[in-house]
Amino acid sequence: MVRTWFASLLIIFVVAVPGFAADERATAASDPNTVPAVNPAPPARGAVLPGLYVSAAALQVYDGLSTMTGLKQGAVEANPLMTGIAGKSIALWAVKGGVTTVSIFAAERLWRQHRRAEAIAMMVAVNGVAFAVAARNASVTRAVR
Repeated sequence: MVRTWFASLLIIFVVAVPGFAADERATAASDPNTVPAVNPAPPARGAVLPGLYVSAAALQVYDGLSTMTGLKQGAVEANPLMTGIAGKSIALWAVKGGVTTVSIFAAERLWRQHRRAEAIAMMVAVNGVAFAVAARNASVTRAVR
């Protein structure tokens, strides 16, 4: 059930990624009545960085759901920093949302500072850790059943 829900959520997020607006600079360049901006907008992100944002959010959602499912089935939270939070759903979702928000904010800041490779590398690392946690949760949940 959880895997089906997670797969559906992931597909919805992946399908939504390409729906970004056109680059403002390309639109402004084609309009002769536009005045050039003093502070040009940061370069367009393409699909990689927004895709990493979506996958980070999806992995955090799966981690939260699988943690709650595992705890209901008798599993124990392995992360000592999350032990007191994992049993309280509001606190758990606040932490998951905060981690996602801070990660995206930090990557955006790096991108605006023209440190694009670092922004992408950071989000790949965040997704890698979240994927490892999600895989471990799936393994524990399967074993507890």
